[in-house]
Amino acid sequence: MDAPSVVALLIALMQGVLCETWKATLPKRMEAVADSCLEVPCRFDVPQKEEANIVNSSCAGIWKKGRVDAPPVFSEEHPHTNTMQGDIVGDLAKKNCSTTFHRFPKNQSDIFFFRLSCLNHVKYNFHEGVMIDVRAEPPPPQLTSVGQVTEGDQVRLQCFAPVPCSTLPPSITWLHRDPSWQEQTQTQQSLDGLRTMTSTLTFAASAEHHDHSVSCSVSYPLTGGGSSRPPPATHTLNVLYGPRGTEATLSTSVPVPEGSNVTFTCRSDANPPVSLYTWYRVDGGELTGTGEGRTLVLKVTQKDSGAHVCEARAQNLSQWSAPVTLEVSSTSGSRLEAAPYALCGVLLVVCVVTVVVGVYKYQSISRRLKRIELQVERTYTDLRPRSVTSEYEQLQSRGPTATPSDEVHNYENPIALRAMYKNLPPAKST
Repeated sequence: MDAPSVVALLIALMQGVLCETWKATLPKRMEAVADSCLEVPCRFDVPQKEEANIVNSSCAGIWKKGRVDAPPVFSEEHPHTNTMQGDIVGDLAKKNCSTTFHRFPKNQSDIFFFRLSCLNHVKYNFHEGVMIDVRAEPPPPQLTSVGQVTEGDQVRLQCFAPVPCSTLPPSITWLHRDPSWQEQTQTQQSLDGLRTMTSTLTFAASAEHHDHSVSCSVSYPLTGGGSSRPPPATHTLNVLYGPRGTEATLSTSVPVPEGSNVTFTCRSDANPPVSLYTWYRVDGGELTGTGEGRTLVLKVTQKDSGAHVCEARAQNLSQWSAPVTLEVSSTSGSRLEAAPYALCGVLLVVCVVTVVVGVYKYQSISRRLKRIELQVERTYTDLRPRSVTSEYEQLQSRGPTATPSDEVHNYENPIALRAMYKNLPPAKST
C-alpha cells in the first residue's frame, strides 16, 4: 500500500473514531454510457451538532476521482477548473448530494468520492465511494423467463432497463408482440437510489404462441443527440396445449373391393406431441375399437364398411377426428357387375371378326368375278365374225373339190356353209 493510501485510511479511521455519524450513502457500483448523462444518487449524514451549521450556511459539493485526497474533477466552488460538467441536483441543506454529470467522458471508469465544503468550518471528505464503469454501449435489457405455461394461463413478461439519468430516460419497445397484448411501463427507485425502468407485457397463452419469440429492445438517448441501442433480449414461449386439428384420412378412394388392404392415417398437433392414437368403427352409434397407432392397415371385409374415427391423446387431453367413411364392395357382386361388360366385349369381338370375314369374302368373290369377266371377254373376242369375202376367196382358191373332212369343217362353221350355198348355181327344173 502506498503512502497516500495509508494517509487516507488513517484520516478515515480517525474521522470514524472522532464521529461515527459522518457517512455518505452511495451505490457501490454504477454503469455510465459514454457521452450520455449520469445521475449519481447521494445522501450523507453529519453529527447532530453540525446539522444547524449546514442548514444555516452555504455549502458546495465537490467530487474527486481515484482517491479521497485527489484533486477535484467537479467543484461547485471552482467550476472553471472542472474536467467533468454537471450539477448538484440534491439539496445539500437536506443532506442530499445527488449529482448529475451531463456528458460522462470516455475512459473515466474509476471510484468517485464526495466532499462537503461549507463557508463555515464544516468541510469533510466522505470516504465511502461509488465505482462508476463507463461503457461505450448501454447494457442490454433483462427479460424475465416464464418457463412452461399451459394454454389459457395468464402470462406476464417483464423487461428491465437501468435509468442512468432521469432527464434522458430510456425507452422500452416490445418486438414481435400481438396487438391485443397489454403493456405497462413504470420507473422504480431502489434503496440505494438507483432507478430502473420496468415494462410489463400481459397476455393469455394460446397454442399459437408456442415457440413464438418475444423480444425487448431499449434505446438510450445521448446528450449530443441520437441514441444508443444495445442488443435486444429475447424469450421463446413454451406453451402446453392439447391435441388440435385432428384429422383422419383414407389411402384410397371408395368403394374398395373386399379383401383389399386399406391404410388409415390420423394427424394431430399437440405440445407435448400426441402419445396415443386410437381407431374406432362407428356401429349404430356405438364405437368398436379397430386398432392403435398413427397409421392403421386393415384387410377389409363387408363388416368394415361405415364410418371410422380416430382419437388423439396427449397427457390428460384428447380430441376426436371427424368420421371418414369406408365402403367395401363384395367380390361376387363385382363379378356380376363385370359380367355385362365381359358380354359386351365378346359381342364386340364377334362383330369385328364377322366384318373382317365378310370383307375377305367380298374381296375373294370380287376377284373371281374379275377373272370370269376376263375369260368371257376373251371368248367373245374369239367368236367375232371374220370377213366373208376373205372366206370366199379362200374357198375359190381351194377349188370345188370337197372332201369329207372339209364338209365336216364347213358344217361346223355355219358362216362358211352359208357362203358356200349362196355361191352355188340354182338347180335346174325338170
